[in-house]
Amino acid sequence: MGCFGHEVLVTAPPVRVAMVTEGTYPYTTGGVSTWCDQLVQGIDVSFDLVALTGTGTEELRWELPASVRSVQQVGVWARWEPTRTRREHRRALRDVTTRMWDAAIAPSDERTDEFDAAIADWLELARDTSVSALLTREGSLGGLLDAWNRHAGDLPPLSVAEAARACGLVDRTLALADTRLADDIDVVHATGSGPTSLVAMAHEARTGARWLLTEHGVQLRERYLAAADERSWSVRRAVTSFHRHLAGLACRRADRLLPVTEFNARWERRLGAPASAIRVIHNGVEVDRYPVIEREPEVPTTAFVGRIDPLKDLATLIRAHALVRQRVPDARLRLFGPLNDANREYAASLEQVVDELGVGDSVTFEGASPGSRPGFETGHVVAMSSISEGLPFGLIEAMMCGRATVSTDVGGVSDCVDEEQTVGALVPARDPQALADELAHLLTDHEARHTMGRRAAVWARERFDLRQCLEAYHEEYLHAAETRTR
Repeated sequence: MGCFGHEVLVTAPPVRVAMVTEGTYPYTTGGVSTWCDQLVQGIDVSFDLVALTGTGTEELRWELPASVRSVQQVGVWARWEPTRTRREHRRALRDVTTRMWDAAIAPSDERTDEFDAAIADWLELARDTSVSALLTREGSLGGLLDAWNRHAGDLPPLSVAEAARACGLVDRTLALADTRLADDIDVVHATGSGPTSLVAMAHEARTGARWLLTEHGVQLRERYLAAADERSWSVRRAVTSFHRHLAGLACRRADRLLPVTEFNARWERRLGAPASAIRVIHNGVEVDRYPVIEREPEVPTTAFVGRIDPLKDLATLIRAHALVRQRVPDARLRLFGPLNDANREYAASLEQVVDELGVGDSVTFEGASPGSRPGFETGHVVAMSSISEGLPFGLIEAMMCGRATVSTDVGGVSDCVDEEQTVGALVPARDPQALADELAHLLTDHEARHTMGRRAAVWARERFDLRQCLEAYHEEYLHAAETRTR
């Protein structure tokens, strides 16, 4: 039996899988980490974990089973030490990065073949030398400035400082081509279309191992959202163009694309993935761990269970709660979720919103919940106000527990409910009024709330059983290992 009692699927002999993660398992908690742990615990193959983290010094947050053969932590933002490099390699760096940037920032999208060829040459260069050492000494700054000057008539000016800022972000991704996986790996499973896919492509170039791509949130879309904080248009253009081309290359090059939602699959097809290479595998949940919750709290309460993170857009939920209080004066909002150091400033901004709206007596930040179910028990309704999601575990688990839910219609959230929204309500993102209207309705209409909860429990159990999910990934691992090219 695997962790939490779910069945282990046996393979003989074991397939060797390298799972490449970014900012998640096994160093943080959250939905993607839960999914990783389900696969590691529930499929009897040998796993090497390759975790891209911030500094490379983060501490493990998960207890790992014997099926994990090794854990390799790669600090994306770790300090680079100056290293001597050869002149011919430095010339190759300038040539490859100039061609890469030239294709990425070109006004026309018809340069994908040139970008792909430049990355192929970059991966070849990484076989001969340390590309991170080259980037430490030279960076791709010269390549970007050369390419930008070629398109000067079509683009606004780019200062050296702006180019340095853009390259400072992109070069950290390019350096990941140095990441070495064990030679005996049969299958690489990348968990995003950006840096983790570059690691997978580098290993494929060295060994011929097949690789699979599973995205939860659409990483490219999330990069677009994050880029809105960058004040320089030129920096935004350079960085997002690079990541758009890299995501397209990943979608075209992956042997199989296994998105968790139809929403993700549509993005992948737009980025050039052949439809025949795509198989949607919905996330799964252990049904027995989420029995229906029979009791409700005495005071009308909305519960949130998730990460305290900008992508969860909790400011919108707090503003919606303030509107709910106008109709339900004794309503409460309880926010359950872990907070990492990187998001402390964001958490402080949420407390400021609470103070500005004067709802401090009814909003509580509860910290991390010991599992999601205790958090669900505190609310009549479970709310999710995200601006980006994959197929959210928290929503599925709340539905299995028989709670009525109101969620923003982003990413794969619509995959979780029926078209008529009888098992869960959907509202537009960043719309406090729409969110408040649904919350107030369900908090005050007991029959509607209970009916939705009962239907949600049946619906979720039929569609999101973990065993179906594990069987699908097991099949894909076996097929990829059997068709390895060399």
